[in-house]
Amino acid sequence: MEIVQDQHTALQELKTALRHSLVYGVGNMLSKAIGFFMLPFYTHYLTPENYGVLEILDLSMSLLGMFLTMGLIAAVLRRYAAARTNHDKNAVISSAFLFVLATGLVTFSVGCVFVPAVSKLMFGPGIPPLYLFLSFATLVCTYMTLVPRTYLRALEKSTAFTVVDNLGLVAMLSLNIYFIAVAKLGVLAILLSSFIVGVSQLLILSTWASRRVGLHFNAASLWQILRFGVPLTFSNLGLFALNFSDRFFLKRMTDLSTVGTYAVSYKFAYMMNFLVVQPFFVMWQARMYKVHAQPNYERIFGQIFRLYALLLTFLGLGLSLFSPEIVHTMVRSSFFAGQAIIPIVVLAYVFWGIGFYGQTGMFLTNHTRMIGILGAAAAMLNLPLNYLLIRRDGMLGAAWATLLSFAALALGSFALSHRVFPMHLGTARVALGIVSGILIYGFSTWHAPTSLVAVLLEKAGLLVAFPVLLWQFRIIAADERHLIRGLWKRGLARFSPTRSPVPKKDEALQVVSAVAVDEGTN
Repeated sequence: MEIVQDQHTALQELKTALRHSLVYGVGNMLSKAIGFFMLPFYTHYLTPENYGVLEILDLSMSLLGMFLTMGLIAAVLRRYAAARTNHDKNAVISSAFLFVLATGLVTFSVGCVFVPAVSKLMFGPGIPPLYLFLSFATLVCTYMTLVPRTYLRALEKSTAFTVVDNLGLVAMLSLNIYFIAVAKLGVLAILLSSFIVGVSQLLILSTWASRRVGLHFNAASLWQILRFGVPLTFSNLGLFALNFSDRFFLKRMTDLSTVGTYAVSYKFAYMMNFLVVQPFFVMWQARMYKVHAQPNYERIFGQIFRLYALLLTFLGLGLSLFSPEIVHTMVRSSFFAGQAIIPIVVLAYVFWGIGFYGQTGMFLTNHTRMIGILGAAAAMLNLPLNYLLIRRDGMLGAAWATLLSFAALALGSFALSHRVFPMHLGTARVALGIVSGILIYGFSTWHAPTSLVAVLLEKAGLLVAFPVLLWQFRIIAADERHLIRGLWKRGLARFSPTRSPVPKKDEALQVVSAVAVDEGTN
């Protein structure tokens, strides 16, 4: 019976993780799908140089945002999970919210003074300072909505979180279409749309959060939040360097057109982050503490890790295989040169997604300082790699610098986390799965049929072969197979027209009982 209960708990936790990750993922998928299919529109009206300006503005604001946020998202989620009563939980949210509002207003007031000088330093006199002002104002609005958004995640209201984001996206894209195609505002159209949506979301989310938790300040709660979160600033800065510093090197060593071409192709590979890693990240930052409260948490951690990592590898393989056809369909020929970076960056984000999970032990034991040091070390590695490889190979060098840095970050995350919170996650089998995916992709580049139909059929066959190999060679182990079968049976039962009205918990126990019997007979 203990085996059955363990399987039931694992199945329930996996189902919960999948449900929230899918909601976040579908939300990201919708947002990215809309943006993805808008690429022909954007690349028609905007030049690679326009994209270069937008990319530098976006990255500059992201860098400033790293200093502002100070790891507050992870810290608020951690303190909220640790709070015992609703009053204490509300104090965590309210104190963080008031802190963010105050620091946001001060930052905006001081920053506006320096906008003209900084704009001239970044772009010269040819780019209006209004561009930087709108980017900066949008950043401050986004920062001040950080706590209400995090509160939605703490409540595990994944649907509400997704709806807010996608309504904002639809509004922004609608404004983009009008400002670009009708008003002919060019780069200003993108910046103005983001600013309008940012202000609107700030007003709505701030009103909702303040009414729900009240406005009262607790210095002790804020101190605990800052003590947990501030070390993560270094990790965030490291991640910024890993993700985006290559654009600054490309700008210095090449030109804005190369930056724009690289940025467009990078967006395709970045889909891995938006569609898989970030949805899981958003869910797991809050969920890991609840899983840790389970008596069989180590087994659940391992099962979720292996299934997540292998799914991430499968999706990365699919995106890499079909990237040439996707790029040639979606963008005009002046952007084709960047296609070669996509498989390299996709693999980098496979390592990033896996490496993030490897930090679980450090989060659970409050060793955020180690995460900060690790992020800073990865950045220290990435910067010279960017300089050396971009100088030699341009865009391809930038992609390889990203891959090598993320791989090092993943290895470091598992090593340090194991020191403070040892867990047996099955990393060897995951590594074997990644190697299998790399070999399959390598075969697709070596053997390329001449006709488009044959190419698509071969790539589809290679993609299907990946999970078959995982299953047949038992890289997916018995317990994961049982969980997959259990989820499959529950999914079929949910949509079956002859489904009996069995309570959900009893139904789950029936499934895992069958799994346990099956495990015993094997």
